[in-house]
Amino acid sequence: MAFAANTLSALVALVFLLAGAQKVLLRDPVTANLLRLGVGSTMTRAIGALEIAGALGLAAGLWLRPLAITAAAGLTSLLVGAVGFHLRARDFTHRRHRSHAVAPVVLAAVTGTTTALLLATS
Repeated sequence: MAFAANTLSALVALVFLLAGAQKVLLRDPVTANLLRLGVGSTMTRAIGALEIAGALGLAAGLWLRPLAITAAAGLTSLLVGAVGFHLRARDFTHRRHRSHAVAPVVLAAVTGTTTALLLATS
């Protein structure tokens, strides 16, 4: 089970490192969607920085398990907040645009699973 926890941690870290970099750099597709949700550029950069910090925590957590658990739980919390923003914007039922809410829901489940695996193997 430790192999699964470490592999999932590494994959999640890579995803959030890339996603966080897009937000910190204010890439157009990312900022356009976040602006639609009511998230300004300052908050977008802050979210990106938190995602990068979580990714680095997961990577370092391969050697320091408590750090990995904290990072995974933090990323899960961040994604629960993202789902809340999508709910507030009624992104789940928006007809003109495809829903962007699926990604945070799936990622919240993945990071939650990562947290549980890390806890089980600590």
